[in-house]
Amino acid sequence: MLNRIKGFLQGRYGNDQLNIFLIILGCVTTLLLTLFIPSRFYYLRSLGTVIYLVALFRALSTNFPKRQKENAKFLEKSEPWRKYLYKKYNQYQDKTHKYYNCPKCHRTLRVPAGRGKINITCPHCQKQFTKRT
Repeated sequence: MLNRIKGFLQGRYGNDQLNIFLIILGCVTTLLLTLFIPSRFYYLRSLGTVIYLVALFRALSTNFPKRQKENAKFLEKSEPWRKYLYKKYNQYQDKTHKYYNCPKCHRTLRVPAGRGKINITCPHCQKQFTKRT
């Protein structure tokens, strides 16, 4: 039985970042629609199931180039959000430093926390600015 399943899944696309996003979106959509939409609008509640089916279709697809293009487009469109979340995650993890963006070149700078008001010099463009840490 396991060999049959293994044989079926061989040559399939599998999961990527877009599929993971779709699965999370399906969970959130199902939860929110179940909580806030009355049961007489059952067709709206099935939106989460449709999202799950799209993710399943993508995972079981054998058309690798098309799925890779879809994922690349998703990564391109979601890059600003991913950078923002990554920056916030780093700030949450690093309690000894604060992160600021340079007003001129927009690069992320890390400075020590708890020093009060300090002058920060960007090492890339030499722009100086004052921030409270």
